[in-house]
Amino acid sequence: MKKSNEPKAAVRTSPRKQVPAKPLTKKPSRRKPKPQAQRSADTRNRLIDAAIACLARVGYSATTVTLVAEEAEVSRGAMTHQYPAKNDLMLAVVEAVYERDGEHYRRTVAEKSPMRWIQDLPATMWDVISQPSGIAVIEIMLASRSDRELADKLRSVQRNIDMTAHQWIVERLESAGLRDRPDGEAVHRLFVAAIRGLSLEGLFRRDRAGVEKSVAVLSEILGILYPATAVRSSSQS
Repeated sequence: MKKSNEPKAAVRTSPRKQVPAKPLTKKPSRRKPKPQAQRSADTRNRLIDAAIACLARVGYSATTVTLVAEEAEVSRGAMTHQYPAKNDLMLAVVEAVYERDGEHYRRTVAEKSPMRWIQDLPATMWDVISQPSGIAVIEIMLASRSDRELADKLRSVQRNIDMTAHQWIVERLESAGLRDRPDGEAVHRLFVAAIRGLSLEGLFRRDRAGVEKSVAVLSEILGILYPATAVRSSSQS
């Protein structure tokens, strides 16, 4: 059988479809982990906030380390690493509350004239000490009556707080053109104790109007102890 000399018909092939290239996707960047010191500080702040919430809500006796760890959403191990014992945490609460309260007082200084700040001090103290953080500190103080170790350490911490706070009040008096009284430390202690007592009173009486009247009386007493504040009160804004 003879082979055909006719040229073979070209086989037509359909052009290949071009598949669009997939866009390059960037891998999500991993967040740089916080330094260990920062993570520890964050854990301590969470535990302190949780302890304050528990103390204000259920009192000292019911504020167990387990409850605080659950409130802070941290493990018991992480908690005991920062605060080996409950007393360690309670003392940290007292010191942290003092630092936070100090920030509040410093903000109010920037908002008022020096004289007006002194005149409003009892009301400012009430705003600070009647907060859950202030109630938490009161709970710790009351509990120290039956815990000698806590009482000894708390007295030392509180003594330093009182000295620093009073010195700061003296500076505020001087900025208003006033001089501290010879018994200024006793006056300071009296006002702090009075406001703390009113805070406890407010917990069960729930009579805010009555408490505000008592705070107003403290302002009048302040005017008697420091007459310049009362004399100038009508002309200060």
